[in-house]
Amino acid sequence: MADKKQKNKETQPQQDPLGEMRELLQRTQAHFENYRKQTEKRVEEMEQMAAKSIIEQFLPILDNLELALKNKGTQKDDFVQGVELIYAQLNTILTDNSVESIKTDGEMFDPYFHEALMKVASDLPENTVVEEFQKGFMLHGHVIRHAKVKVSAGKKQ
Repeated sequence: MADKKQKNKETQPQQDPLGEMRELLQRTQAHFENYRKQTEKRVEEMEQMAAKSIIEQFLPILDNLELALKNKGTQKDDFVQGVELIYAQLNTILTDNSVESIKTDGEMFDPYFHEALMKVASDLPENTVVEEFQKGFMLHGHVIRHAKVKVSAGKKQ
């Protein structure tokens, strides 16, 4: 019977309480590090979403300033210069916050970036952007507003 007890001790691995605690500590540290990284990522995503919401509220103001500047005619008084400065300041703020305008001039239509409002016959190749009605914008590489455009249907008959 003493032999059986000795064989059981030999077949069972010896338990090392210090080793077990060390493994538990390492696993806990790894879990905490993963949790910290996930939390940082979530905070960054929430900051970007907040920025997106604020920027979307600025875009109509930018559109109206741009429209006012297009319709200024030949005037070059202090008021017009003031509007130009405000427009430039707003563009600088958007650029500093990673907002980029979507290029449309002569580009091929891409439904990820553009929203086609019209399709017209023109001398340009088919699916080429002919005119931009409203600027589109991207934030951190993601579209926050599609560019509204007129697209070529191909050569005129």
